[in-house]
Amino acid sequence: MNSHQIMRGNMLEALASPTAFSACMNLPSRPESVKAARDFVADQLACWGHSDLEYAATLVCSELVTNAVTHATPDLSTSECTVVLTLVPGEALITQVADPDPAPPVPKATLAGSLADHGRGLSIVTQLTAHWSASPRPDGKGKVISAYLLIAEQPACAARAGSTRPIARARTDRS
Repeated sequence: MNSHQIMRGNMLEALASPTAFSACMNLPSRPESVKAARDFVADQLACWGHSDLEYAATLVCSELVTNAVTHATPDLSTSECTVVLTLVPGEALITQVADPDPAPPVPKATLAGSLADHGRGLSIVTQLTAHWSASPRPDGKGKVISAYLLIAEQPACAARAGSTRPIARARTDRS
């Protein structure tokens, strides 16, 4: 499947795959939850034998959880986010972050080399994933951000090095 053909339907199909593995974690909407989410992703990928996806997946999850925490409801004692990882072997890792804020994310234009403290998260997610989207939570109480990280089987650099382990592949076609 070419990366420019990845659409929401592909993500939904992958989530329903009988070969998919999933894991989830609920986190309070507090800044320290960002590290807990990164640790959860790294540990889960290690359990699944996909530590090769750790860099991209932890960065994507970190950015999505940071957004959820940053835009959490004022009452932090009742606000939480949920991180769901779904691995479809040989195809993709889907990272989903659900939070109670119904407002869709608004990507900001960022300049190369920008030193801004905020506003680069969704740009990073866009660069590392084949597709990401926002949709209402099934219970109607907030939204779910889903990011589809392709798994490349045998990229040229790995073949030259003699490795057969898959690695994450960033989206290359922006059309």
